[in-house]
Amino acid sequence: MPASRYAPMPAHLRIEPEAHLRDGRTIRSLADAISLLREHESRPGVDVRDEVLHQLERAQTDRERQQAAAAFFAWAQELELLA
Repeated sequence: MPASRYAPMPAHLRIEPEAHLRDGRTIRSLADAISLLREHESRPGVDVRDEVLHQLERAQTDRERQQAAAAFFAWAQELELLA
């Protein structure tokens, strides 16, 4: 069985507009968003971190990437991470 059935996502895929976080960091790419999601521990019954993370990791088309970025922004907004 292959290590992953998903093609690796280019780290340079940009998020526009950039997301400015309360802690001073800026999310500029899908890779940045994935890193932030991985830093946060899932809180059962409170957020959908794992679903958003998997959506970002598995996005292969422009449409899927746009939907994943929208899910990321909704997640970040719900947790009041955005500046």
